[in-house]
Amino acid sequence: MQFILILTGWVLLYTATSATKVATKVASKISSTILIQDSKSWDGSLFEYGKGKPEITVQKVSIKTNKEFSVAIHQHTMPLAGYIVKGSVRVVKESGESTLFEAGDAAIEITNQWHSGIFAEDTEIIMFYAGEKGTPLAVVKNETL
Repeated sequence: MQFILILTGWVLLYTATSATKVATKVASKISSTILIQDSKSWDGSLFEYGKGKPEITVQKVSIKTNKEFSVAIHQHTMPLAGYIVKGSVRVVKESGESTLFEAGDAAIEITNQWHSGIFAEDTEIIMFYAGEKGTPLAVVKNETL
């Protein structure tokens, strides 16, 4: 019986050591960077999650333009973040306050505030929405985007 316990102990020790070596090899090949993490948007305003059935949406937005282009004034009713893959966008609130996001930037977008996006070059953005099932991703004044 003692022999079986000792053998079992060695097997468990060997397995744990092997698993640690494998985990170390895998971890050495993985790099992870948090691009942005906050409880408020780029202008400092707080956001809230909805109370309904949650739904995550990831959207690729591609803007092709050879001159300055502005999207309609709109707002988002759910928390969202974006990553600028290429190009740039200037987000302008109705108050006139604005900020420029360029390739490589991550941003937590403003919610429940009217704003527009101005693009002066071809731009690609990956958007991440944390919303409620059935809720539009954006609302344009008097219509759904």
